[in-house]
Amino acid sequence: MASPSSAGRAFAALFVLAAASLALLGGLLWWQSPHLAQGVLLACQSAVQAVEGYWPLAGLLLPLALVGASALRGLGMLAVQLWYTRRLLRSLRRRSLPLPSSLAQQARSLQLAGRVTLVEDGDTYAFAAGLARPRIWLSSGLLELLDEAELAAVLRHERHHVQQRDPLRVLLARSLAHGLFFLPLAAALRDLYLEAKEREADAASGAHYELAAALLKLMQAGSQLPSAASLAAAGSASTAGRIQRLLGKEATSLVADVALVQRLLISLALAAAVWLACTTSISHAASPLAGGECGYTTWPAAELTSTPANFTPHDLTTVR
Repeated sequence: MASPSSAGRAFAALFVLAAASLALLGGLLWWQSPHLAQGVLLACQSAVQAVEGYWPLAGLLLPLALVGASALRGLGMLAVQLWYTRRLLRSLRRRSLPLPSSLAQQARSLQLAGRVTLVEDGDTYAFAAGLARPRIWLSSGLLELLDEAELAAVLRHERHHVQQRDPLRVLLARSLAHGLFFLPLAAALRDLYLEAKEREADAASGAHYELAAALLKLMQAGSQLPSAASLAAAGSASTAGRIQRLLGKEATSLVADVALVQRLLISLALAAAVWLACTTSISHAASPLAGGECGYTTWPAAELTSTPANFTPHDLTTVR
């Protein structure tokens, strides 16, 4: 089974990756801002010359474009998940039922009093949802399907998600990975976190065979989460894979580790490419521009001393 801190390490790594990416892009923006600001002031002779003259300086816009795209995608995913969460919880509350005495007793014995809601639904499911104060949502169909020991194992699994505030953590992890779309490592860390937290919740149930039996029944019954729950509830791993792990039959594989290393190398290569593009463009911007480039006339290059870093409109009147 996974170590108790594996999900935490993956979650922390994703946050460190996001912070490091933001720091790198912010540093590049601060470094290049004088060149970019002065370059914007240059008057272009024509649209064609503008494109031709500043194409080598496109690398200056890369950090700005990546920061903007990351913010839009990350905030967009955050908004979508918040909307789905609100929609899901409103629907579930409308169909809530009083807890049977046996279920209420189980909830109290597991320190879940007031944190379990029974939903009138023939489908079979159980999941943790809610951000500020997450709770466990059970369907009436699940209550009829499982025996007492299996239900207790499911409740202990979901209790771990509630105690760890996994619905909120999942929302943040998905939003960060979506925002860092240009780094394959971000998606890999998100998937690693989602997988590890399910392992830890399974281990926290303390009843591997009972939980495996419950999962098998759910799989045979064609269990699926209600509409809008996939982006609002704490995610789950493959049911078949979880059953194999709980029964101690999971085969050791290095495929996932190799894929993680590959995504790490690709992400490092992309980061290096962005850095190289920016430094190359800044080097070009710091060099005197020869005649014919955007914003300049065809005066001899020997007479030109202005660069996008030090250009002022006065230069056009003094250079003759």
